[in-house]
Amino acid sequence: MPPETRNLPLIRREASLRLVRGEGDDMTIDVIWTTGATVQRRRYEGWDDVVEYDEELVVTPGAVRMDRLNAGAPFLDSHRSWGLESVVGAVLPGTARIEGGRGYARVRLTSAPDAAPIVQRIMDGTVSAVSVGYRVHRYDITKAQGQRELWRAVDWEPMEISAVAMPADPGAHIRGSDGATGTARTETLTPCLLTRADAPAPSPNQTRTTMPETQIPESEAPVETRATPPSPAAPAADPSPDAIRTEANRAAAKVLALCERHALGAGFAADLIRRGLSLDAARAAILDKLAEADAPAARGSEPAAATARGTGAADAAYRDAMSEALLHRHNPGRAQLTDRAREFRGLTLLELARHALDRRGIATRGLSKMELATEALIGRSGLHSTSDFPLILANVANKTLRAAYDTTPRTFTAWARQAVITDFKPVSRNQLGGAPDLLRVPESGEFTYGTIGESREVYALVTYGRIVGITRQTLINDDLDAFTRIPSAFGAAAADLESDLVYSIFSTNPNMADGNPLFHASHANLGTAGTISETTLAEAYRLFGNQRGLEGRQISVLPRYIITPPGVRSVEARKNVTATTPNAVAGVNAFANRLEPIEEARLIPAAGPDPWFLAADPSRIDTIEFAYLEGQQGVYTETRSGFEVDGIEIKARHDFAAKAIDWRGLFRNAGV
Repeated sequence: MPPETRNLPLIRREASLRLVRGEGDDMTIDVIWTTGATVQRRRYEGWDDVVEYDEELVVTPGAVRMDRLNAGAPFLDSHRSWGLESVVGAVLPGTARIEGGRGYARVRLTSAPDAAPIVQRIMDGTVSAVSVGYRVHRYDITKAQGQRELWRAVDWEPMEISAVAMPADPGAHIRGSDGATGTARTETLTPCLLTRADAPAPSPNQTRTTMPETQIPESEAPVETRATPPSPAAPAADPSPDAIRTEANRAAAKVLALCERHALGAGFAADLIRRGLSLDAARAAILDKLAEADAPAARGSEPAAATARGTGAADAAYRDAMSEALLHRHNPGRAQLTDRAREFRGLTLLELARHALDRRGIATRGLSKMELATEALIGRSGLHSTSDFPLILANVANKTLRAAYDTTPRTFTAWARQAVITDFKPVSRNQLGGAPDLLRVPESGEFTYGTIGESREVYALVTYGRIVGITRQTLINDDLDAFTRIPSAFGAAAADLESDLVYSIFSTNPNMADGNPLFHASHANLGTAGTISETTLAEAYRLFGNQRGLEGRQISVLPRYIITPPGVRSVEARKNVTATTPNAVAGVNAFANRLEPIEEARLIPAAGPDPWFLAADPSRIDTIEFAYLEGQQGVYTETRSGFEVDGIEIKARHDFAAKAIDWRGLFRNAGV
């Protein structure tokens, strides 16, 4: 399998120390900073699968890069590297060495007053454990049958040593000032249920997202294979000029490679070489340059940004889980809390935003609430945010909008005909006549051509829309309603708009292509004003039965739906279409089960009696047609980083139209 490169942060494991008291105020300690023991670690694969593996540090001069330790690496308080007050000492240059499979170094403790309590605990033996922070440049991974994977660090580099409260490295021990070895302290792993606070890390064959320092499975820097500088040795003879030139060329090549790796430019590398800096000094200058380029200055070690490799399934699962938690918080009765969303329950919007940023490797430590909200929604300097949070908020807003749209009643869908239009150009709908009569063909006679009459109705889609803004203030105030109830109201409004447009055709009675209104005496679809009764329904059926096609032939169309406003008309309709068990023939409902009642409040008139309508089956003849844009049935949403608002904007767009196509399938009675 080919090598794989990953961007991973600092790893830590505990070791031990022994005290060496100097004369006067000189305080030094001897540190055993690694024993090379195999320790058990965990990594995350997929969404939340925990995979255990063993890590072994190869402790040989050829495997450990000693440059940083021998240049005076810091001795820290519990790995805290984001403030100078955390430095409680330094490795004495040239004292770090590998011997007998262990790493040794001598550390001088500081006499600064602010570090005095920590130094005192170390000197009196209260604090007796140390931990090494290191980067792995190369792992060799093997797996024996039935055992965990073994990750052997064959090229690694200690970066710092820290005093810590508890040791964990098997083989760690305290050595007394006389140099005698004490009893080894080992600490076995105890089963523990971990609740992750960041994104999952994948297996070695998958993309891996960065983990915070608090997680057990911490990881490596990009793979780099190089020869390890030798450990300090006894003084040798002065090198020859050729050896000096060879070493200078090697150092220059290394400086060029380091500058190229960190994108610092050839000019910066040339300046380092021209100044004749040693390799250690050049590395220090490169680190200083990188620190200057890091926007959140004086911040500790931060996770590396997640890479964009893989299928994106883990990212989608993460966004869905957080969206489900927000939807449950918005409406617990309708949105169940799933297992994957449970870890986000109870978190505020700002806490969720921080979680999403941390998962992407974006540092949030030290940010104010406003800065955190800006980073989550917009990104630094107004650029698009690289976190998942805008997508999560947009997903929640879209789902609440769609849910409201889908659950808002639209009674016209039963009796009107749905269509799909591919663009916004006017479309023509032909009102077809009946087929011509079939004529008798005599023996040896010829067939004659017939024609189908047609009338054309024209309409086009219209776009409706609004924009919902989610601002920084929304996150800071933890205002969940801003992107749940408002989009929900927009979704209901979109559904209501459709009903308004369809039923406005009944109230406005627009002209058809022949120049006459939809309901007109010339169309034979107006009844004698009256209540819904056996008499008025019989009249309506008679008018439907007398309808003619465009060529003048009778067509077979009967009503199927009776459409009324709520109130007295609705009561009349249900009484006349409901089957009963009468005592006499006169009590029989002649139209029982022949019509389907539909009640619509938009048909209530501003003044005058309530009208009522009949409609034929839309599969039999066109009545009113409502249309959507192809591929975007219902409300469609888009999201962008806000320009007019400091946040994100969610645009709800609805392409819709309605038009009466054929009057022969509709009937109106003005009522009394």
